[in-house]
Amino acid sequence: MVLKSVENRLERIFERTFSRPFRTALQPIEIGTRIVREVDLTRRLSGRGPVSANVIRVWLGPADAERFEGFQKALVSELEESVRQHALSEGYAFVGPVKVEIFVDDDLKAGAVEVKTEFVGGESQPRLIASDGRSFPIGDEPLIIGRSPDVEVVVNDSNVSRQHAEVWRTAQGVAIRDLQSTNGTYVNGHRVSAVSLSPRDDVTVGKLHFRIELA
Repeated sequence: MVLKSVENRLERIFERTFSRPFRTALQPIEIGTRIVREVDLTRRLSGRGPVSANVIRVWLGPADAERFEGFQKALVSELEESVRQHALSEGYAFVGPVKVEIFVDDDLKAGAVEVKTEFVGGESQPRLIASDGRSFPIGDEPLIIGRSPDVEVVVNDSNVSRQHAEVWRTAQGVAIRDLQSTNGTYVNGHRVSAVSLSPRDDVTVGKLHFRIELA
């Protein structure tokens, strides 16, 4: 299901970018599939469970690299998101932020892909990810979720209070607190007052869903 979601996103970019199909050429989903497979093969076990490589380097042949020119930034962004989504579905953690880099190898033929992964430690930057595609870094100050235009995470929903809930960093990760909202804040379907969050938790405020990303 994760790969199908990735495939749909990558195909939409591919269709928007090119005026004609390249049925016999390398497709973005093929790159995504190779990356996910390599991530699975190189995962490690740690005291906190399986850990995924977070830096992925991709080599393409000159012909494919030229064909992807002009939307490489969007492609990289979607490939990075595919790694995050796959890690979430498999319960993998990261040692640092996810990064995908694309290089050209003059010796590679059209359609060939080489992928190498690496574990690169870095400062954790938790993010709050909304189901509408928005992403909010969780810094030293709490993120306020609400209907008010003055809060950090604005939700245009009449069922959401002006200051509905707040998300903040803790020594263990990330937590959420309901700010005495009228209709409540829900985590995995249960109304909560304050609770720590994991990447697998589904947070609901009004009709909008959120999740957190710890790396």
